[in-house]
Amino acid sequence: MNAMNLKLDRLKSFVLVAEESNLTRAAQRRHSTPSAVSEHLKQLESALSVRLFERNSQGMVLTREGELLLVPARKALGGVEEMADLARQLGQHQSVSVTVGINAPPEHLRVDRLIQLCARTLPSVSLELRTISSNVIVDKVASGELDAGFVYGQWPNENLEFRYLTDVAVSVIGPANTPLAALPTEPGEVMALPWVWPTQCCPFYGMLQQLMGPDWQRSRRVATSEDEYTALAMVSAGLGYGLVEHSLAADWASRNKVVEFAEPELSTTLSFCSHRHPRRHGAIVRELVALVADQLFAEVRLDQKVMAAPTE
Repeated sequence: MNAMNLKLDRLKSFVLVAEESNLTRAAQRRHSTPSAVSEHLKQLESALSVRLFERNSQGMVLTREGELLLVPARKALGGVEEMADLARQLGQHQSVSVTVGINAPPEHLRVDRLIQLCARTLPSVSLELRTISSNVIVDKVASGELDAGFVYGQWPNENLEFRYLTDVAVSVIGPANTPLAALPTEPGEVMALPWVWPTQCCPFYGMLQQLMGPDWQRSRRVATSEDEYTALAMVSAGLGYGLVEHSLAADWASRNKVVEFAEPELSTTLSFCSHRHPRRHGAIVRELVALVADQLFAEVRLDQKVMAAPTE
């Protein structure tokens, strides 16, 4: 086998068909035609002397050989993209825009510090920040619309990488005029309260289920919120009780807009989400992930450790 026959356009068609399991969708992604993509596969199979796909009712399915060869094919394409990204930075000295989703106020995610670190270590990168909820960030990173983003909770998506950053406290909040000094401990009494529920794709949804116990479906659901700010507004308006991240709850409680309950103590994880095989800016995104996880939030974890240390 002549390695020179492994042309990049054939490898790209191979990877796209593997991801889409469909010639037409793969062709659309590379702005080509199904017949051209099919010809690329035939040429690659001939060069490799193996069969890469089988056709069935579900479309194009990788053979065992195809599954084994997909990993090095992705690595090869990723290496070329990384070299191209670096060349653009070195040769053009142009700013590269990287889109990052943020699921909390910028000050809570230390975005100001992140911008400082980027200016020092990634001077060619211009961060474009979009404030949206965790579930939307996950979807947009998966589709390539976002390069990366901060998310709460665990998300089962094998195409994405989630770098753990820190644990985040979550609070139960109620209207400012609530007669309750503390949240009830009995699940039945908790369910009897009016609740502003998060959407099912929100990590807070499972927390509220656990808070209420096995009969949670009998709870008084008065509204559903798409994000924490909507939940805060609804609770502040007196609609009911809800769950929001602790720093947001404390901020609104300090202005007497809501009441934050000390119990129960709840928490979720904050992670930095990126695609395992970025379609653009691959090298830069990997550097950004390392910057956020290994430097920015390493500082946060160190501060938390110092604050938690007993004083003599």
